[in-house]
Amino acid sequence: MAAAAQDYEGKRIGVILFVPEEQPLSPQDLHQILPLKANTPLEMEAVQAAVERLYATGRYTNIQVDAEIRNDEVVVRFLTENSWFIGRVSVAGEVGEPPNLGQLANATRLSLGEPFRKEDLSGAIDGVKNLLQSNGYHESHIEPRFHHDPRTQQVSIEFVVETPKRAKFSHPVIVGEPQMPEDKVVDATKWKGWFGWKPATQNRLQRGLENVRTRYVKDDRLMASVSLMEMHFEEDERRVQPTLYIDGGPKIEVRIIGAKISQGRVRRLIPIYEERAVDRDLLVEGARNLRDYLQSEGYFQVEVEFKQQRVQNDKAFVDYLINLGRRHKLVNLEIEGNRYFDTETIRERMFITPSSLQFRRGRYSESFLRRDEEAVGNLYRSNGFRDVKIASEITEDYKGERGALSLKIVIDEGPQWFVSNLEVMGISEEHHDRVLGMLSSTEGQPFSELNIAIDRDNVLADYFNGGYADATFEWSYRESPEPQRMDLRFRIEEGKRQFVNQVLISGLEATKPSLVHQNILLNPGDPLSQARMADTQKRLYDLGVFAKVDMAIQNPEGDTPSKYVLYQMEEARRYSLTAGFGAELGRIGGSQASFDAPAGAAGFSPRVSLNFSRLNMLGLGHTLSFRSRLSVFQRRGLVNYSAPRFRNNPNLNLSFATLYDDSRDVRTFAAQRAEGSVQLSQKLSKPSTVLYRFAYRRVNVDSSTLKIDPLLIPLLSQPVRVGIFSGTYIQDRRDDPADSRKGIYNTVDTGLASNIFGSQADFYRLLLRNNTYHPIGRKLVLARSGTFGWIKPLAGGQSSEIPLPERFFSGGGTSHRGFPENQAGPRDEVTGFPLGGSAQFFHSLELRYPLLGDNIGGVLFHDFGNVFSRLGNFSFRVTQRDDKDFDYMVHAVGIGLRYRTPIGPVRVDLAYAPNSPRFFGFAGTRDELFRGEGVQTDQRINRFQFHFSIGQTF
Repeated sequence: MAAAAQDYEGKRIGVILFVPEEQPLSPQDLHQILPLKANTPLEMEAVQAAVERLYATGRYTNIQVDAEIRNDEVVVRFLTENSWFIGRVSVAGEVGEPPNLGQLANATRLSLGEPFRKEDLSGAIDGVKNLLQSNGYHESHIEPRFHHDPRTQQVSIEFVVETPKRAKFSHPVIVGEPQMPEDKVVDATKWKGWFGWKPATQNRLQRGLENVRTRYVKDDRLMASVSLMEMHFEEDERRVQPTLYIDGGPKIEVRIIGAKISQGRVRRLIPIYEERAVDRDLLVEGARNLRDYLQSEGYFQVEVEFKQQRVQNDKAFVDYLINLGRRHKLVNLEIEGNRYFDTETIRERMFITPSSLQFRRGRYSESFLRRDEEAVGNLYRSNGFRDVKIASEITEDYKGERGALSLKIVIDEGPQWFVSNLEVMGISEEHHDRVLGMLSSTEGQPFSELNIAIDRDNVLADYFNGGYADATFEWSYRESPEPQRMDLRFRIEEGKRQFVNQVLISGLEATKPSLVHQNILLNPGDPLSQARMADTQKRLYDLGVFAKVDMAIQNPEGDTPSKYVLYQMEEARRYSLTAGFGAELGRIGGSQASFDAPAGAAGFSPRVSLNFSRLNMLGLGHTLSFRSRLSVFQRRGLVNYSAPRFRNNPNLNLSFATLYDDSRDVRTFAAQRAEGSVQLSQKLSKPSTVLYRFAYRRVNVDSSTLKIDPLLIPLLSQPVRVGIFSGTYIQDRRDDPADSRKGIYNTVDTGLASNIFGSQADFYRLLLRNNTYHPIGRKLVLARSGTFGWIKPLAGGQSSEIPLPERFFSGGGTSHRGFPENQAGPRDEVTGFPLGGSAQFFHSLELRYPLLGDNIGGVLFHDFGNVFSRLGNFSFRVTQRDDKDFDYMVHAVGIGLRYRTPIGPVRVDLAYAPNSPRFFGFAGTRDELFRGEGVQTDQRINRFQFHFSIGQTF
C-alpha cells in the first residue's frame, strides 16, 4: 500500500475489513480504536495510527494493511495474526518426588496471562531440565504439547517428562584448605547412609553443604567458606560426584571482658555465629545487642566496645570490652507537657516500662528510648503537631534510693496545624461525592503528611477496585496566610476504566466447575476490581480442596477496555493420614477392678490418635473423615461427612456423623455408645452461629464395671436408646479464642429427647454458659465463667430416672479445679463413687497477670459450684450436713502458671478446696459387696488438686 499511496490518498473509504473475520476484539472495540471510518477520505497518517493502536492492544503479533479500489471507493483490509497468552502450564510424567509436578511447572517461569513467545520455550525447557538434574535426574527428555483456544487466545502448555533412574551421590572431591580431615567433612554431609550413598536431590545437596558449614561453626571457624564448584555425572554408574571448595579459615574466639554472659547467650546476641561471617558491621551489631541486653538487666550506663586481634597460630580473637557501670532499676516513669493526648494514650505507644513483677528492673535501653521518642513524635505529627519535640531526662538515685532511676519524658507539643483549604481536581462527577467522603484531610482537620498518605492510599484503592488500574494521585501544599494553616491541593487522574471480559478457569480435574463458579465474584461486564479478584482467590482457598490458586489478568499491558481474568488451580491431595501421641496426667487413676480411691488417684494415661480424611468428595468440596482415639480411659472411632456451603449458601454447613465410643473417664462405670447424628450449622453473623442437631444413640453401661449399690445395678445398667433433637446458639466476641484478653463468649444448648424420636428416655436438657474477659490496665485480665445445666425427666419415658451416661458429670481442670476429673456431685451411698446429677452450676473467676517476660504468666483463681441431684436441691450453702449430703457449693482457690506456646498456653493449676466433700467409701471386693459384707470407711476428696493441660481454663 505504501508504494501506491498516492493512488489511495484522499479517496473515500467504502468498507473496512479484517482478515480473518473473527477478531479478538469486538466490533464495538474496533470501531472505537480505529481512526479510519467508512465514508471518510483515506489518510495515510490515519492508517499508520490505526496500526499503532491495534498493536497497543497487545492482541496482535503481526498486522498488514491491504487496499483496493472498487467503484471509486477504497476497500481497506487489515491482515492480522493474533498473539497468544499463557494459560495453564502443567507437567506430566512419572517423576519421583522431589521435585513434584508443581515445582517443575514453576521452573518453566512461564507466568499466567503473559504473552507467549516461542523463544521463551527453550528457556522453559531448560528450567525444567535444570531442576531435574539438580535432583539427580540426568538425561531426561522433555516434550512440550500445546492446546490453543483461538476464542480466548489462550495457549495451555503441557510438558511431558521422561526421566531415567535417579542418580546417587558418590565420594565428593574436596579442594582448597579445609583445615579439617576429609572423612569428617564427608561425614558432615550425611550423603552416605548405612547402606551406601543416598539418592541425589537438591534438598539433600543443600542440606549437606549447610551441615558442613555448621560443623565448621561448631569448631569456631566462623570465617569458613564452603561452596559447590561442580557436579560431575558418571553415566555408567549413574552417580554424581560433587566437588567442594572449602577454606576453613582461622578459629575465632569471642571473649567477653568485664561481664559474665553465658556462651549460649553470646552466640544468640552476636550475629557472626548466625551469619557465619566476621565483618565490622556484624561486630557493631553484636556490640549493640550486648548493650541492649545488659541495659535490660539494669546496667543502663553500660559501655561496650570490641577489638579484633590478628591471626596467630590459626586463631583469632574478638574481644568485647564491657564497662558495666552501676546497676540500676527504673522505678519511675513520668510524662510532662502533654495536653492534647492523655498519659495513658502515650504510654500505649511506649516500650519502656518501670519495674514490676513481670520486669524486675524495668525495661529500658537507649535504643528503646529512641524508639519510644520516635513513636510519640509520630503520634503528634499525625495529628498536626509538625514542630513537636520530645526530650528525656534521667534522674539517678531517685528519692535517695541507690541505683533507682527515674525517667521523665518532656513533650513540647508546639502549635497544631490545620487544613485551611482543600482543592481536589480531576474527579469525574459520578465519583465526586464518594471520593470526597473518604478524605480525612479536609478543611478544619489537623494537617499531617501521614493522613495525606492514608487519603492517597484509600482513594487509589477505591479507584483500583472500580477498574481504574492507571489512576494516579498527586498532592501539594503551601502555607496559608492564616497562622498554622495549610492549603492543600489533590490532583487525581482517573485514567481509562477496565472491565471484565470473562473469567477463565483451568486446572480442574476432580472438582466440578459448578463449585468454582459459585465462588466467583466477578462477572462479564463488571469493573476489573482487584479487591474482588483477591476475595475470589480467598474463597477458592477456603474451599479446602486447592493446594494452589494462581490469579492473573491476561494481557495486563495491553490497551483494551476489557480483560480476561484467569484462575489456575492446583488441586490438593485428596487423601491424608495423620497420627498423634499425647498423655493425660492428674487424678485419673485407680484400679478398675477394686473399690479403692473412688475420688481418683494420681495417674498417667498415654493417648494415641489416628485420623484419615478424603477431601473433595464427588468434586463438591465435601470431606469424609475418620478419627480415632485410643487411651487407657477411652476407645473412640468417628466417621464424619461434611458438606460445607449447603445449597450454595456460604453460611450453611451440613454434616453427618457416626460414632462408637467406649469410655471409662467416669470411674463409676464403663459405657459403650453407638451414635448417628446430622447437624446443620448456620452462621448468622460474624460472632453468632446456630447449630441444629438430631442424634440417635444407643448407650450401654457395662454392669460388671458398675461400682454402686447392688440394688441399683439392674436399673442403671439397662441399655437405653436416646433420640434427641437439639440446638445450640454460639456468640463469640473474644479477641483471641486461645488466650482471650477481652470480649464475651456465650452458648445456649437445649435439647429434647422424646419417644416421638424413638427415644426410650424422655427428658429436656438445657446448658448455658457465659464467659467474659475484662482488661485491667495494660497487663491484667479479669476473666469470668459461669455455667448452668439442667436435665428434666418428662412423663411418658420408660423410666423416670435419667440414664447414667446422660447425667452431668463435671469437675476438673475445665470446670471446677477443686475436684478431680468428673468427681463433682452426688455419690453412691455404699461405694462412694460419683453418680452424676440432673443440675449443675459452676462459676470461675481468674486474675491473669504477667510473671516473667512476655511468655510466662500467672493466675489467681476462685472456683465454686457443684453438680446437684436435682434442680430442687440447688443451694448456695457452703457446708456439708453429713457424709450423704452433696447438694452444696464447693469452693476452691488456687494459683496457676501459663507458658505461652504457638498452639496455646501450657497450663498448670494448683487448687485448694477447704470444704471438699466427705463421703462413705467401701473397703472390700465386689463379691463382698454383693454378699453385704465388707467395711464402709470415711473418705474425703483431697483438698489439694493438681491440673496440667494445654489452653486456658476458659
